[in-house]
Amino acid sequence: MALQITLFRNRGFSIGTTMHHAVLDGKNSCSFFKAWAHICKQGTGIGSSSSSISLPDNLNPFHDRMAIHDPKGLGELYSNEYLNRGGPNNRSVTHDHPPKALPQDLVRGTFDFSRANIQTLREHVVKTTRVADSSSSLHLSTFSLGCAYTWICLVKAEEIKGEKTAMIFGVDARSRLDPPVPETYFGNCIVGRVAVAETKGLTGEDGLVVAVKAITEALRSLDDGVFNGAELWVSKFLDFSLYDKVYSIAGSQRFEVYGTDYGWGRPRKIELVSIDKTDAVSLMDSKNGGGAVEVGLALKKPQMEVFASLFAKGF
Repeated sequence: MALQITLFRNRGFSIGTTMHHAVLDGKNSCSFFKAWAHICKQGTGIGSSSSSISLPDNLNPFHDRMAIHDPKGLGELYSNEYLNRGGPNNRSVTHDHPPKALPQDLVRGTFDFSRANIQTLREHVVKTTRVADSSSSLHLSTFSLGCAYTWICLVKAEEIKGEKTAMIFGVDARSRLDPPVPETYFGNCIVGRVAVAETKGLTGEDGLVVAVKAITEALRSLDDGVFNGAELWVSKFLDFSLYDKVYSIAGSQRFEVYGTDYGWGRPRKIELVSIDKTDAVSLMDSKNGGGAVEVGLALKKPQMEVFASLFAKGF
């Protein structure tokens, strides 16, 4: 982990950080900042000592790696698969995905889903699927609806012409393991899921329903066990040649990052700057509160303008 504090003259400061996903996940990252903020707030009194400050249970990290059982030997399997990428027993330290140059016309945008916006999307899906009577089986959560709507707007804004597109997202596996591990387990404890849909379906009149159904199907696969098909995960998540465009979701609105208060109030703005290079969509709670959700994008300026127009039309 690396940290950088940047002071703005008469404007406050920013905290920048980078962390390696092999060591921890987004939930840990946010818990770290919340623990740091808790210590800062508790240690502001006269005569206070950091040694006398304790963390609440929900911020106290659990470090025991032995809590996660690996009866299928996935750890060794994954290690061998990574070693053999690029040839048998490849010892090269060359990065699989070297840093890419950023387009000069790349811009960042932040878009809010209010609670009312999410309800509008939910009602649209229910109304559209009422005839087929399938809405009751669809996953109509804030996450599913927000990701689905962002997905269809992106496909249209970028004018994707291929046959299929995919959306990747992570799922917290702590409570899904057998036996489950504590919610404060410190480590990368997420499993990936891939939602796949035909591009023409996403850009059609019922695009939102198509996207929601794809995300629902991906989530429903968890019912077969969190490690179902895990033997094929490395090849599955490193080879996306089957899809013409792959989007991914980084973060979660459940992390409540805007609730991180060091004693000076809520943050003014939080951004996942990694999306500039990963093409991911950031997802978090909104600085406006009230159950709103914030998505962040990095697109070329013309595409961002189209996305903004499409996004606004849905409400």
